[in-house]
Amino acid sequence: MLALAFAAGLLLFVLVWLGSRHDYDFYTAPAGDDPAQDSTLPAPIAPDLAGGSGASGLQVDAAPSTSSPPTDTPGIVQRPAAPVAQPVPTPAPEIATADRTTPVPLSAPTPRYPAQALRGGIDGTVRVRIHVAPDGSVAGNDIESSSGNRLLDRAALETTRRWTFQPATRGGQPVAADVVVPITFQR
Repeated sequence: MLALAFAAGLLLFVLVWLGSRHDYDFYTAPAGDDPAQDSTLPAPIAPDLAGGSGASGLQVDAAPSTSSPPTDTPGIVQRPAAPVAQPVPTPAPEIATADRTTPVPLSAPTPRYPAQALRGGIDGTVRVRIHVAPDGSVAGNDIESSSGNRLLDRAALETTRRWTFQPATRGGQPVAADVVVPITFQR
């Protein structure tokens, strides 16, 4: 009786496992060789022609010559120092006297592409209306225009809730304002 229950449970497990497998799982290798995949690799770095060393810093040996050995004694070769870029002076922040009608994002992390939408090949643009409080925080947000996919819409809303803004100003004082932000999901 126990062996029969074990066999029935094992059979049920195999049936559920086979039914949940997908051909598009991320860990399966594509069948055949794909020459287009090889073309996405970066080109090798050419050796430094001026100094005769490769990209790794090792000396590149020239073809052996049959002429007489060099008369120079080995030594350390000093390369000229690379020019150092001078920092660009940044102007001191000025007190804004003009009114700013729209909030400016200070911290705007990019949204995570939902895994299910990525596997399904779903792209789209979500336009989110963000209500910015006078302190620069997000008081609320809603969808101005949908991407047509609830996963992309939800990811855009969740991300924009964490944004911070430099608030709009009127008469030099921060005020609440709305701003519409497009968020594009593209593979």
